[in-house]
Amino acid sequence: MLKLSHLIILLIIIRLLFFLPLISNQERVVNAITDGKEYCELAYNLLLKKGYQREGNFDTKRPPLFPFFLFLFYLLYPSPYWACFFYLLLSIILLIITKNYLTEKTFIIFSLLFILSPQMNFYSLFPITDFLFGLFLLLTVLFLKENKNTYSLLFLSLLPYIKPVAILLPPFFSFFHLIKKRIKLMFLSLLLPYLFLLPWCFLTYKKTGLFTFSTLPYINFFSYYVPFAKGLKEKIGYQKAKEIMNEELKNLIGDKYSQKEFYEGIRKIAFKELKKAPFHFFISHTIFSLNTIISPISFKPLLIYLTGKELKKPIQQEVFSYLLKKKFFTGLKIFFEERLKILGISGFFLLLYSILFLFLIIFNFIKYLKKEKPILELLIIFPLIFSTGVVAEARYRILFEPLIYLFIAKNLKFNSGSRF
Repeated sequence: MLKLSHLIILLIIIRLLFFLPLISNQERVVNAITDGKEYCELAYNLLLKKGYQREGNFDTKRPPLFPFFLFLFYLLYPSPYWACFFYLLLSIILLIITKNYLTEKTFIIFSLLFILSPQMNFYSLFPITDFLFGLFLLLTVLFLKENKNTYSLLFLSLLPYIKPVAILLPPFFSFFHLIKKRIKLMFLSLLLPYLFLLPWCFLTYKKTGLFTFSTLPYINFFSYYVPFAKGLKEKIGYQKAKEIMNEELKNLIGDKYSQKEFYEGIRKIAFKELKKAPFHFFISHTIFSLNTIISPISFKPLLIYLTGKELKKPIQQEVFSYLLKKKFFTGLKIFFEERLKILGISGFFLLLYSILFLFLIIFNFIKYLKKEKPILELLIIFPLIFSTGVVAEARYRILFEPLIYLFIAKNLKFNSGSRF
């Protein structure tokens, strides 16, 4: 039987194998995913005692927890490689924690799924928050099921400080407690996480005049969700719709504007346009969100990771537009020419591995869904999937994928008398 030490060694070996293409290629670490460059800049500015700012302004887009962790490592030496080490360390800690709460067989199956996952290994290489969010969410659920409610509420309250999408989760946790008739926990899981947001909201208001936790939703609606819906409704295409909205913004706020004026402007225009195309928004947002589940791996970071080259153009919106218009072969041709041909042998192998692993977890999740209805897991997964819309990609699956590993591990074990 595999011991914890064996699993940790296996984890380290596999992470090192994934890390090989990044040795002496620090630029690939930063450039693979746009978010990573922003988090590194925030951490570096904290190191320089410039405050929590990016491009000369207080950052209202990114919550502070992950940049703060990076900053602690930057005190030793500023390098984006710290994220990879940090996530390796957290992975080891996660294995140690879960061993104390799972039966031996459940723990081994969960650990192997986690260690062998192409998703977890690939995205742990970059200074982004998705991996950290996935681990914290797993601990939130693990502690909840072990009746360690204080720890569970703490991790639930910290989640928005990693990714703003976590603001959607408290009502779903609260509803779960209502189903289980835990009235006290129902109120606590709804109120405490939102009260926990207030310090950052007040700080943002003090710095910018905006009383908000994060302006990332404003950006997503203005730059992605609404232009795509507008383009579908008016049959003008995504890029053209985006240009029209940008021109409208310029007319509204002019060339000189404050942060507050900018974000209030994009919010106003986005919701004005959204009212004109609610049906097209709902359809496009729902269909695109499914890409979070079915996409094996994100191509842009994969190509930079392997070759250091940028993709020539984003094609996700274009391909989906053709699919929605029932021009399937046109969409597939663009996908083949712009993505599959340029991956190379190692990229194709990693893509194939990702497809097979994704099929494995989806097949087993659906299989055991009938046997044991995972109400809490489904309540969590639903908002995380359908919050993505046209920006959906494979990496957002790691927000909840560890929960699926745990669910599968629980049902794949052979003995029924388990603690979890």
